[in-house]
Amino acid sequence: MSLQEKLQQLFLLDQHIRGIRKRLDQAVARHKTQQAKLGQFRSQRQELASQLKMAQVKSASADNQIKDLQQRIDRLRDQMNNVKSNKEYSAVLIEVNTLKLEKSKLEDAALELMGQVERLQQELQEIEARCQQQEKLAASAHAEVDASQAEIKDQLDELTTKRVAAESQVPAEALAVFNRLAYEHEGEVMAAVVEEDRRSNDYSCGGCYISIPIERVNALMTHLDQIVCCPNCGRILYLDEEFKASMGSK
Repeated sequence: MSLQEKLQQLFLLDQHIRGIRKRLDQAVARHKTQQAKLGQFRSQRQELASQLKMAQVKSASADNQIKDLQQRIDRLRDQMNNVKSNKEYSAVLIEVNTLKLEKSKLEDAALELMGQVERLQQELQEIEARCQQQEKLAASAHAEVDASQAEIKDQLDELTTKRVAAESQVPAEALAVFNRLAYEHEGEVMAAVVEEDRRSNDYSCGGCYISIPIERVNALMTHLDQIVCCPNCGRILYLDEEFKASMGSK
C-alpha cells in the first residue's frame, strides 16, 4: 500500500470518527440549550414568586391598616355621642374625617395591590406551565444524549482501534503533517483533485476550489509515496478512484 493510500485510509477513518462525534456533540449542544432555557424559566419563576410574596405581604399590611383605621373611626363615632360641647364635637369630627380620608387612600392602594397580586399569580401560573414543558424538553434532550452515547460507543471504539492501526502504518513525518493539517482545517486534511478540463490541463483542489498546476497532478500519479499538497490551502491532495480510472483509460 502506497503512502497516498495509507493517508486516504487514515483520512476516511478520521472523517468517520469525526462524523460520529459530531452527531453526539450536536445532541449534547441541544441538551445544553434546553437546560439553559429551563434555567431561565426557573429564574423567572423564582423572581415572580418573590415579587408575589412581597405584594401579598404589602396587601395584607394594607388590609390590617384599613381595619385599624376603621376601628379608630368607630371608636371616635361612639365618642361623638358622648361629647358635651360643640367645640369638642367639631374636634372629634375633624379627626374622623381625617381618618376616613386616610382610609380611602389606603383602600385605593389596597385595590391596586390586589390587582398586582392577581397579575403576578397569573404570570406565575404561566411560567410554571412553561417550566414544566421545558423540563420535558430538557429530559428528552438528555435521553437523546444517553441514547447517542450508547449507540455509538461500540462503533466508535471499533473505529478508533482501526484508526490507531492505520496511523501506525504512516511514517512519523507524514503523520505529523497529517495531524497538523487536521488541526488547521478541522479534520478536512485531504482534498480530491477535480478535473475541470483535461485538454487544457485545468485542475482544481476539491477543498479550496482554486486551480492547481498540472505538475501536482503528475506527481500524484507518479510519486505514490510522497505527500502532495495544494499550493493554496495546504491540504493533502489525492486522486479518487473515478479520476484514476479515467486517467487509466486515457
